[in-house]
Amino acid sequence: MVRYATHATVLIFIFIATGVISPFQLFLAHGQTASGWQKKWEQVLKAAKEEGVVAVTGPPGSNARLALTEGFQKSYPGISVEYTGASSSSASARLLRERRAKHYLVDVHVGGTTTMLTTLRPVGALEPLKPALILPGSSDPTKWLKGRLDFSDEEEKYNLVFTSAVNIPVAINPELVRGEDIRSFKDLLHPKWAGKIAMRDPTVAGVGLATVTHWYAHPALGTTFIRDLFVNQKVVFSRNNQQLLDWVTRGRYAIVISPSELAASALQQKGIHVELIGADQFKEGGYLTAATGSVALIRNAPHPHAATVYVNWLLSREAQIAWSEASGYPSRRLDVPKDKVNALSVPKEGHDYQENYREKYVRMRDDIRALLREVIRRN
Repeated sequence: MVRYATHATVLIFIFIATGVISPFQLFLAHGQTASGWQKKWEQVLKAAKEEGVVAVTGPPGSNARLALTEGFQKSYPGISVEYTGASSSSASARLLRERRAKHYLVDVHVGGTTTMLTTLRPVGALEPLKPALILPGSSDPTKWLKGRLDFSDEEEKYNLVFTSAVNIPVAINPELVRGEDIRSFKDLLHPKWAGKIAMRDPTVAGVGLATVTHWYAHPALGTTFIRDLFVNQKVVFSRNNQQLLDWVTRGRYAIVISPSELAASALQQKGIHVELIGADQFKEGGYLTAATGSVALIRNAPHPHAATVYVNWLLSREAQIAWSEASGYPSRRLDVPKDKVNALSVPKEGHDYQENYREKYVRMRDDIRALLREVIRRN
C-alpha cells in the first residue's frame, strides 16, 4: 500500500511538471471526489476571498464593463474585479507580450472566439475550463440551448460560448428595394443591384469575414457566388458600421450586407427608414455568431480561485441577463429573457444554422482571405 501511494505521488508530480495537469486542476478534481460540489465551492470561495481580486479582460465600452463587473462585486463583495476593456486583437496582443515576459497578470478573457482559437490557444495560453464549472446552476446543460454547454474549440475544453445570435444578413432602403424581392443571397446578383451594394469589409476579422465564411462553406453558394458578387456587382466596403447605414438610408446604396443590427435598430427608433431582413427569409439560411460572448481561463492565472468564482458567476442567470441587456445579443441560457433583443437575432427552434464561430469554420479563414485578395484585386 505504501509503495502504491508513493508511485501515485510520483506520477502526480510528473503530470504537473510536464503540464499534463495543473496544480489547480488537481485541487478541483480532489475536491469533487472528496465531498461533492458544495464542499469544493466553499474551498474555492474561501481561497478566492484570500486572493481578493480577479483580473478580467473583455470588450470595450461602459455597458460591457458594468455588465461584467457590477453584478459580480455585489454577489462577492470580498473579491474586486480589475477590468480592462479592449478589442480582442488588442487584448490578445497584450496577453502575448506578458506571457513572453513571464508576467502573468490576467485571469479571465471574455471576447470573440477567433482570438481564442487562433491566437491564445496555439501558444498554450488557455487553461481547461470544464474543471472550474462547479455550481450546478451555471453548469447544468439542461439550462442551455440544445441541452449542452457549447465550446468553440473541437476539444470542447477551453473556449466556452455563452452567446448565440443569428446574424442578420442584410439591411435595405425600403424606398429602393422591396424586402420580399430578396429571398436568396443569389438575388443579390441581379444586374439591377450592380454598384448598389455596400458591405462590412470582409478582409478583416469581424462580421464581414464571418458572412463570407457562411457563403464559402454553404454548398449552394461557395466560391462561385463569392466571385460573382464581388466582381460583377462592384460591392463597396467599409469598416465603419455607421457609415454603411448612412449610405443606405441616404440612398447612396440600396443594400448593405452584414450591417450592425444594433446601429440599425437605433436608427429605426429615431424613425429613420431602414429595414432589416432576417436570415430566416433567405433560402440558404443563416449562421450563428458568438459576437464577443465567449470566455476562457488564462493559464498561469495570478488569481485562479477568484477566476473560478468569476466564471461560475458569469454563466449564472443573473449575469447572463445583465450581459444580454448590455450587449443586445441573446444568451444561450434558456431562462434568460429575449424580449430586449431583436427577434431576428434569436435562434428559432427547428432551424439549422451554421455555427460559424466553431473551430472548423475559423480554420477556413486563411483560405477565404486568399480568395478575397484575388477576387477584390480583380474587382
